[in-house]
Amino acid sequence: MPATLALDSRVLAAAEDLPLLANTIVEGFLDGLHRSPFLGYSTEFSAYRAYTQGDNLRHIDWKVWARTDELYVKQFEDDTNLRCQIYLDTSASMDFGGTDANKFLYGRLLAAALAQLMVKQRDAPGLILFGAESRQAVPAQATRHQAIEILTLLAQTRAAGGTVIGQDLFGLVQTFTRRGLAVVISDFFTADDTVLELLRQLHAQRQEILVFQLLAPDELDLPFEGEFIMEDSETSAEVVVQADDFRAEYRRRLETFCERIRRECITLEADYQRVRTDQPLDQAMIAYLERRMAV
Repeated sequence: MPATLALDSRVLAAAEDLPLLANTIVEGFLDGLHRSPFLGYSTEFSAYRAYTQGDNLRHIDWKVWARTDELYVKQFEDDTNLRCQIYLDTSASMDFGGTDANKFLYGRLLAAALAQLMVKQRDAPGLILFGAESRQAVPAQATRHQAIEILTLLAQTRAAGGTVIGQDLFGLVQTFTRRGLAVVISDFFTADDTVLELLRQLHAQRQEILVFQLLAPDELDLPFEGEFIMEDSETSAEVVVQADDFRAEYRRRLETFCERIRRECITLEADYQRVRTDQPLDQAMIAYLERRMAV
């Protein structure tokens, strides 16, 4: 694993230049892939497809026709670009975890690295932020400046407010009529099923879906001792908890919660990845590449 993938989040939190940081991570990641036989990975995605009436005759490969007596059209890189919408949860619950495992810092960097990687693959990334409000921050485009625009905005984005997913976001999803890839980065902590409803809307629009559920180590392990106060970061509701008595039940409920999300993803034919925010980014990026090549 390239050392750049295990950067301490204290460095990430202090970094002013998120574009430079994301580029460093992606370059290290690609260098690691090129030194290993990962799925025959290549940054070139040009291919052939069967000729259909109306295709430009100049794009027919006549050498292939001479060998096979079949007409095939050359697909160039611009023809095989994939539209990839990155959905990043910016609600207050994402701003949790120690400095070296903060969910929002991790999710923001994951979104930045994926956008940089998509541009290098000549795909068309876009960025959608959802939390207290939803907006298409950067429309999906395949331009060489696209990553800089997305990464610059991510560097300025902060987590705050509740998770409110309404008709503004659903209406936006319904405009994506062309089949593409949707990458959803969230902890899925909402008072209702709104984030799951987002996945259902994406599935209805025939989008391929890749889900990253981010959870901080403290959320997964509940390492606290004695009596402490648990506060909902979005509603400010407080509950007094005796850690030793509550730990087993808490873990059971959390596992049930995550399993429900995983099963919903299976129903929607979405890839589900649960990610601890103290794990290197390469696992999440490899999951993206596997889905990218499946598409």
